[in-house]
Amino acid sequence: MQVIDSLNAKAIELEIKGEFGDILLHLAEETEDLAIKERENFTPMLQKWHPAAGAVAAMMLHSCYGHVLRQYLGDVTSLTRETVEVLQRAEKVEKVLLQMVIEDCGEDNAKMVMREMVPYEVDSIILNLLRKWINESLSSGKDCLQRAKETEVSFGSMVFFPSKIKRKIQLRTFVKIDFLFIIKLRMNF
Repeated sequence: MQVIDSLNAKAIELEIKGEFGDILLHLAEETEDLAIKERENFTPMLQKWHPAAGAVAAMMLHSCYGHVLRQYLGDVTSLTRETVEVLQRAEKVEKVLLQMVIEDCGEDNAKMVMREMVPYEVDSIILNLLRKWINESLSSGKDCLQRAKETEVSFGSMVFFPSKIKRKIQLRTFVKIDFLFIIKLRMNF
């Protein structure tokens, strides 16, 4: 109860500041600590009444943290350092909880239990956000190139560019666009 109250107070404080990512990082740490306390203190006693008490606790923690993580990801529009940190931390929490299920149920039974757990899919989320960022960068690059072409055409002979400087500018622009295009092709697999 104290953990929930302290998290609620911390959440209200950070939410006012708009730092939901920090809340999730803190919540991930608290979730790991709670899972360890569960495994050490409560699971041995609760196994008298349920043979997979630790697995049930791990499933519940996984579900609760996943719910908050999905709320956070619903508001994420671009890939930032904070988003990557949150997703990496979520992946670590998921591994801890899955290990807890395996230890409690054994490998064969754990596979059945894990099927019921909705995975966080951290890698695919990062790839999708990265793909979105690359597409936005490509679009921005195309817009800049188009504006440069239009400016050059509209000024025509009024703009003085020695031919060597003009070729260097064109070469740099095309190299950057080609690089972004190659990245985009690789992301589309």
